Amino acid sequence: MAGNVKSWDQRRLGMMGLLVAAIFFLALHVLSTETFRNLTVDLTEDKVYSLSDGTREVLAAIREPVTLRLFVSDDLLEQSTGLKDYAKNVQELLSRYVELSNGRLKLELIRPEPFSPEEDRAVGFGLQGVPITQAGNLGYFGLAGTNTTDDQDVIPFISPQRDRFLEYDLSRLVQNLANPKKKKVGLVSSLPMEADPIKRYRPWQIIVQLREFFDVQRISLEDPIPEDIDVLLVVHPRDMDDTDRYYIDQHVMRGGKTMIFVDPYSETATRGNAMQRQPPDDGSDLKKLFKAWGINYDKNKVLGDRQGAQRVSAGADSLGRPIITDYIAWVTMRGEQVNRSDVVTGELEQITIASSGFFDVAEGSGLKVEPLLTSSPQAMAIKVSDVKKDPKPHKLLQAFKAADKPFIVGARISGKFKSAFADGPPKDKMRDDIRDARLKKGEEVAKAQTHLKESAKPANVILVADTDMLADSFWVRVQNFFGQRVPVPVANNADFLINAVDNMAGTASLIGLRSRGVTTRPFHTVDAMKREAELQYRSKEQGLLEKLQSIEGKLKDLQTKETKAGKTVILSAEQKTAIEKFRREAISIRKELRSVQLSLRQEIDQLDARLKAINIGLIPALVIIFALGLWLVRRGKVRRQQVMTSNVS
Repeated sequence: MAGNVKSWDQRRLGMMGLLVAAIFFLALHVLSTETFRNLTVDLTEDKVYSLSDGTREVLAAIREPVTLRLFVSDDLLEQSTGLKDYAKNVQELLSRYVELSNGRLKLELIRPEPFSPEEDRAVGFGLQGVPITQAGNLGYFGLAGTNTTDDQDVIPFISPQRDRFLEYDLSRLVQNLANPKKKKVGLVSSLPMEADPIKRYRPWQIIVQLREFFDVQRISLEDPIPEDIDVLLVVHPRDMDDTDRYYIDQHVMRGGKTMIFVDPYSETATRGNAMQRQPPDDGSDLKKLFKAWGINYDKNKVLGDRQGAQRVSAGADSLGRPIITDYIAWVTMRGEQVNRSDVVTGELEQITIASSGFFDVAEGSGLKVEPLLTSSPQAMAIKVSDVKKDPKPHKLLQAFKAADKPFIVGARISGKFKSAFADGPPKDKMRDDIRDARLKKGEEVAKAQTHLKESAKPANVILVADTDMLADSFWVRVQNFFGQRVPVPVANNADFLINAVDNMAGTASLIGLRSRGVTTRPFHTVDAMKREAELQYRSKEQGLLEKLQSIEGKLKDLQTKETKAGKTVILSAEQKTAIEKFRREAISIRKELRSVQLSLRQEIDQLDARLKAINIGLIPALVIIFALGLWLVRRGKVRRQQVMTSNVS
């Protein structure tokens, strides 16, 4: 009896212990949920899930209330688990913004249904709807922000593909609403980028798009650059005197954001010169400034890139067939050549350049260089004279010899710059006289600015060694659609310029804000193997093509040989034999050429097949091997135990 009572007490004690443990667990869960709701630990390499200091500065600087409205359609999220999870992350990130804004940010979550007032609001803000039913109902996942003066800014659709730029997009939107005044861009250019009714010039599409976002003002450099210019855009600086250069130099010294496009050979300018019967363009440079700043740039050299070379038509062969070959001076940059970790270039697919230059920064300059656009290692420097008059793409290809290093075409340069005018402003009697005359007339004249021998604070400059990339013919095709000119981009050149100006026109906080780490990891080794295989076969292909062209040329000479009187010569037996021989050689070379081209395709296909087999089959194979090994080990233990048991018996 006593044993039964003792057993009952033990069971009751155990049940009470379980109850106490459950209550303790529940209390701990509630406490941790409330206490550590916003506590996160970011273990990623690039701190993907940590807000940057730049964002915190933007939020701390908000002075007037800003309202953010997140439009999320439930029907849209139900169709994609990934998008549903991403929407949750976006909402949590926005909530974090609200917490850090000291009460100046307000977040509203709106769930629009088809044909509802909420959908009307989404359409009114200009959000992008996505079809979610066959009936054409639309779903929304976008952000609209407004401030107290009814300014608004939107992200039409929050795409997961821009995940690593989400923080930048949100911070830029908040910054624009906190400071709604349109940023000013000062343009200095020797190229006809703007409309000219007298000469019947249309504005370049890149300027048309730039004006959609910024207040673009032409700067004449008759006076110092106004201090209210947010970004100075210098394109193809030519025919400048020292005073012009001085104004640009001092703008940089004052910490003015500056973007400079130079070019050893502007094909766009050359075409304009040809129409006016002028000699080809002889390039642009800011030699005096670059030397003082520590930038090495040679306007007598252009870039040749074998890997990114564009395919062009280079005339016709002896039989009148078009010759398609690589033109190494026209380059398409993509993949590793476009910096994926910078917000300016991180989402760009490709950039096209033509007869561009390249540069680097001298050691000891103290400047920080972040390349934005670089060539592949399969690149070399070419004399500018080789591409100016009647360039021969096939000859450039034959003479190609890779430097086995990338060349910088575009870069972000920051740090302390030294003035190219250490002794003060240059003397310019003509401008001084004009200034005095304007003062006597009572006209408003820009005040003289204090001369700076070096930048007062770290300056930011983006330098690009090509101007053709801005011209319409190299990045956009304008189509006529029911009488409307519709630009259709074929490259991201305009996006590059707008992103760069947008980034520089922001606060220092936004300029320092980078993308949140590269979430995709390209197979560099695999890509290199493919390029190596292609180069190997392309080299052999080029040799066969040259041999074929030579034989076809000799064959044509024999077949069409004529006397001075214009009569066809009667061929001898030896010549007929030679013709037949050349024909057989031509047929043989064509067969070999087809074999080389087929081998290239097979080589790449086999490489892809091997990689797929490894990716698909390797892990399952390792799991099977591990399981088999574990089974064998356990089986051995069981057998040993059985043997020991039988021995004891």
